[in-house]
Amino acid sequence: MNDVLGLLLLAVYIVGILAISAAITYAVVKIFPTERNPKSPDKPDDSDSTRGTESSGGSLFRRSKKPAT
Repeated sequence: MNDVLGLLLLAVYIVGILAISAAITYAVVKIFPTERNPKSPDKPDDSDSTRGTESSGGSLFRRSKKPAT
């Protein structure tokens, strides 16, 4: 009987933690709602024309300075 009561209390504890986390999530969403019309993203620079030259710093995959062997 003691084991059954312990398992029942464990289940109630888990459900309680889930209920508290759901209530906090609901409150945060209601207090800080997202914008209905999000701001437009920044316009990309026209620096793509300089791609492939030495001055294109910040490229993810830069070309090797050494010639291929």
